[in-house]
Amino acid sequence: MNEPDHYRVLGVSPQAPRTEIQAAYRRRLRETHPDRGGDEDEFHLVQGAWETLSHPGLRREYDLLRFGRRAARRYGKAAARPAHRKVRGWNVAPAPAPAQHAFPAEGALVAVPWHARLRRLRPVYRPSAWTAAALCAAAGAVWVFMGLGFLGQALASDSWVFLILAIPVTIAVAMIVAVQTSRALRRRPDTAPPPPTGRLVIAFLFAAAVIVLAGPATPWGWALGVYVLTGAAMAWTVKRLRFTVALRRSVGGALRQFNAFGPAGTRPKADRPTGKLLREVLTNLPAARLFVALPAEPDTRVPHAIVCGDRVALLCAPVGRDSADVDSVNLPEAVKALDQALPDAHIQGWVLWPTLPETARAGETTAVHDVAVGQAAADIGLWLAAAGAVYDLPVLQALRMRLAAVPAPRTGDRGAVVKA
Repeated sequence: MNEPDHYRVLGVSPQAPRTEIQAAYRRRLRETHPDRGGDEDEFHLVQGAWETLSHPGLRREYDLLRFGRRAARRYGKAAARPAHRKVRGWNVAPAPAPAQHAFPAEGALVAVPWHARLRRLRPVYRPSAWTAAALCAAAGAVWVFMGLGFLGQALASDSWVFLILAIPVTIAVAMIVAVQTSRALRRRPDTAPPPPTGRLVIAFLFAAAVIVLAGPATPWGWALGVYVLTGAAMAWTVKRLRFTVALRRSVGGALRQFNAFGPAGTRPKADRPTGKLLREVLTNLPAARLFVALPAEPDTRVPHAIVCGDRVALLCAPVGRDSADVDSVNLPEAVKALDQALPDAHIQGWVLWPTLPETARAGETTAVHDVAVGQAAADIGLWLAAAGAVYDLPVLQALRMRLAAVPAPRTGDRGAVVKA
């Protein structure tokens, strides 16, 4: 789960009643409000925590996804059934290739499509499990090598005092690193671990003091300093590797099988021009993925959202098919809400008009665009392609979690296709 710990943000326990959560929210709101000198990022976290925990349905879904069986015992067996928490996945079939005709092209001007100007790259995962594993292995190898080097210098020394002090120091550092690493292996990789800044600063000061006291030309001083410094970073590399592997396992399998996702039990539809646009972008951008009926706010949803790397394009019609669909009026609010929920992503909105209006909409911003649906594929595709052929796993996981929080309807057709 890639969401922050809402209970820790508000400073309450997971069993706290709504009244206690509301009181904590008001207190934290006063502490973090930017007008009172608070941190803006922390203020947005408090707002997101209150939006989730104040709604009974969203809080139940959040508890079930974060705490699993423990929350299921509190909400009952019916709530533990995963049918309403599944994400529907399917493949948007590419359009058939047009028939090739042998027209004479000599001396003629040929229009080059937008996707022909793109470099074909193989999609890669970010963060990479291979990079995290290499970093963990390198830190472990350096740590072991420096520890053995320090012990070798101690055993080769003629001073018994140095030998007596070196062995306990080496064993103590090794035990501390082993305990921290074992805790990292037992901890659930729910969120990305923050860098161990405090530990690294303390270890760096200790290493610098040892090198200065021993002398810059003394090998054992450098060995002990690097041994302590890499030991302080070992637990973080293990946490990072576990988080990356868990993220790849939860999202990577779905990416290999499907290129479009939606809430369980939905039947997404699109008119013919929009379906053609979606197929064109998804076919020519290998790392692009489609999210249908994506919740923007508790009472609104984005009909279609295309993700490529850390860029998210929100697509909507001038007038929504349903009262809950985002349209040209409330698209800026949807862009702002998702931008706050995904701080690491770049989000823009696109209103797909059958024909462009003569005058621009009032209040149009740089993050919201009016385009004609027949010519929108080039604009949207080139903007998404600038992010590269990258699967941004944290962004994809966060969007899938938003889809999983939508309760599935009890009745309805489960067939899911984007019609052309």
